[in-house]
Amino acid sequence: MPNEKLAVTHYPFLSALCLLSTPLSGLICYLVIGTQNAAWINAAGLLIMPFSAFCWIFTTIRAIHLVGVRFWFLPSTYVGLIGGLLALLICLVMFVFSTEAERRGHQVTDTTLYAAAAILYCGCVVWSYLYNWRKTRSALLSVSLTLLQTISAAFVIVALYLWIGGRNTKRYEREHG
Repeated sequence: MPNEKLAVTHYPFLSALCLLSTPLSGLICYLVIGTQNAAWINAAGLLIMPFSAFCWIFTTIRAIHLVGVRFWFLPSTYVGLIGGLLALLICLVMFVFSTEAERRGHQVTDTTLYAAAAILYCGCVVWSYLYNWRKTRSALLSVSLTLLQTISAAFVIVALYLWIGGRNTKRYEREHG
């Protein structure tokens, strides 16, 4: 039982340490590749950053599992995803309006919808952080988990955008040759 308590307290710290080491690993990668000419050193330099990101993801998931929380069962995961989709939709509406206004020769200076989308998504991220903090009882783990949720939501949104864009491109090519 004491080892389990020790693991629960050390994993959030290890997760935060791996999170902080990810940007540092990019700098190390640049320094290693920029100064060495050996192929195996360049290969090792290129693998530093993905390894650091993998360690961060692994330690975050391990830490939340030790606390008894599951990533895809957290409502905060879906709040970030739905908030991101709504913010993207608001940005697309603003883009359509501004493109149409520019086509008519008007200058577009109003960025209210972009600000609304940013406020909406920031609100979702802050709510997710506070919810994760309440569930995990660790500020470090909550930051790491919220960032992981934000990145996974971004990947889902980009995948949906590419899928819809690919379908529209195929339909356009079919209709217009």
